[in-house]
Amino acid sequence: MSRRFVHITPRLAAAADMLKGYETVADVGCDHGRLTAAQLQQNGCRKVIASDISDSSLEKARRLIAHIGLADRVSFRVGDGCSVLEPGECDAIAMLGMGGTLMCRILEACSVPLAGAKALVLQPMRAQDEIREYLYRKGYRITDDRVVSDHGRFYQVFKAETCGMLDTLPNGFPEDFFDVGYRSFETNDPLLPALCREQLSCHEKMLKTAHGTSGEAVIQKNIDALRQILDRVELRNHT
Repeated sequence: MSRRFVHITPRLAAAADMLKGYETVADVGCDHGRLTAAQLQQNGCRKVIASDISDSSLEKARRLIAHIGLADRVSFRVGDGCSVLEPGECDAIAMLGMGGTLMCRILEACSVPLAGAKALVLQPMRAQDEIREYLYRKGYRITDDRVVSDHGRFYQVFKAETCGMLDTLPNGFPEDFFDVGYRSFETNDPLLPALCREQLSCHEKMLKTAHGTSGEAVIQKNIDALRQILDRVELRNHT
């Protein structure tokens, strides 16, 4: 077996940490295969099902896994979302680097929740609010939610498990606001204030051009929510 160790970025490292301890992990939309490689090299799981909708993209993962000598522990599959999985075939699913809207579509297409898996780890590139609200409304519980700084950009990485009822929002967190994680608020994630300030700055710029439009009220609601979170975090950190 090759001794080459695959180094991963902080956002992938956060996801790999959340996936530790599961026997079989499905890396849906695996692309280059670095998360798959890290899971196996760190003994985070025994087996990985690595899939991608594009065979050419999946080929990159095949080459990487073959290069590090771990191809016998990976099942490579071409297909759309979780359609490549049999119900109960894996213990956890990872979906990283795609949009939240697509993640919702993939999960909605599953014949059983999470294709029978116990947990789901996500890192949406956009529409974080859509996928987080989807999980909340569909009876999943977010058990881990982290803000990660990676090459000058903030990413949100979170883990959800089925619970069959609405999750519980922590005291002080604004209702119906899913742009940032209520679990990262609850655990006092050290990077949450910086993420909120970044989002607040963007929304304030948007508000200037949205005056008098139908979107003005929505933007103002988000600004108020972000300010509420920042005020609560500041109060908590100074008591």
